[in-house]
Amino acid sequence: MRDEKIYSIEALKKTSELLEKNPEFNAIWNYRRDIIASLASELEIPFWDKELVFVMMLLKDYPKVYWIWNHRLWVLKHYPTSSPKVWQTELAVVNKLLEQDARNYHGWHYRRIVVGNIESITNKSLDKGEFEYTTIKINNNISNYSAWHQRVQIISRMFQKGEVGNQKEYIRTEISYIINAMFTDAEDQSVWFYIKWFIKNDIVCKTLDEQEYLKMLKDLRENILLINNDEIEFSGKQNIWCLKILLVLEDILEEKEALTERSSEQYLVQLIDADPLRKNRYLHLLEQHK
Repeated sequence: MRDEKIYSIEALKKTSELLEKNPEFNAIWNYRRDIIASLASELEIPFWDKELVFVMMLLKDYPKVYWIWNHRLWVLKHYPTSSPKVWQTELAVVNKLLEQDARNYHGWHYRRIVVGNIESITNKSLDKGEFEYTTIKINNNISNYSAWHQRVQIISRMFQKGEVGNQKEYIRTEISYIINAMFTDAEDQSVWFYIKWFIKNDIVCKTLDEQEYLKMLKDLRENILLINNDEIEFSGKQNIWCLKILLVLEDILEEKEALTERSSEQYLVQLIDADPLRKNRYLHLLEQHK
């Protein structure tokens, strides 16, 4: 039917039937959009609302199918009015979807687009509210990698746009939050990825003076050593993530000529034992550190 360029309501109904059976059929989504675009001049707002309901029905059953999210965004972008209310309603919809699956990557990506459209229409930043939203989601589940990833982007944007008042205090508060997260679940890789980004990012390096930055790194190192020692006492094993970040910290401190005693070789030997699957990588790094 698509090859024959049949763009009718009846053809649209056929695509609905096919997509209800298989929403991953991207060619059908493309055909559906061609039909809607062809009929757009005849379609009233109730049609677009009904289309959003149809997409939501599929999203509830298939929340990780990209093509559904993609089509919903297309519908919103072609919605007859550009009122902020349409996008604000959509943000409430995303909130509900992320309550069902707080780590859904597609949901978080879609949320960024929705927020961006609200900001564009209203000319108001939602960064602070979005930052608090990531805090809520992380507090609910420390292993929510998508929320940590969102936090990275929001903090970067807030600093770039001058939305942070006392920047040094902001950084100190964030490092305290990070340390609490480490102690909450030292086995979760999401926290450690965020830590690595935070300590190496220009936002932190250039906001703090050198002594403040070095103190932050050393305090963080002491806390990580404490966590690793607790892990050894509890399970008899080293914490792999602790050792990896300790290596990162040592490299930075050595570069800043602020390292009195180097332990990198010791950490690498411990990693060889604790993480044998990556043994060859650690052996290679060990050779470089000698």
